[in-house]
Amino acid sequence: MSKDPSRPSPINFPSVGQGLHMGTILVTGAAGFIANQVARMLSDEHTVVGIDNMNDYYDVRLKQHRAERLGDVEFHQIDIEDSQALRPLFERHRFDAVLNLAARAGVRYSMANPHIYMTTNALGSLNLL
Repeated sequence: MSKDPSRPSPINFPSVGQGLHMGTILVTGAAGFIANQVARMLSDEHTVVGIDNMNDYYDVRLKQHRAERLGDVEFHQIDIEDSQALRPLFERHRFDAVLNLAARAGVRYSMANPHIYMTTNALGSLNLL
């Protein structure tokens, strides 16, 4: 599938040469509303790997549908809280950028379960470093 030259990439990596590979990007939360769109747009210009834990906070079928629409994006069901699951991904790819768009949804749920949000946001981000 060829890249669409009419859609500009939101991230501009220095070009090594015309028509050459311009970077490999990891997008977390790739089955979520925003990250899914970002991953698809970036895949027009870059190699994109997307991950998502596919949790069931809302209907998983919606996430599955988004994951199926990722096209050229290499998708893996991985939780950013699981450093052991992330390790092979980082061994297989040399990422030029990591866009951490993984997040727990729901304000009310975050007030009732702050530790879950802290684990995802803090530990998950730390695991990506």
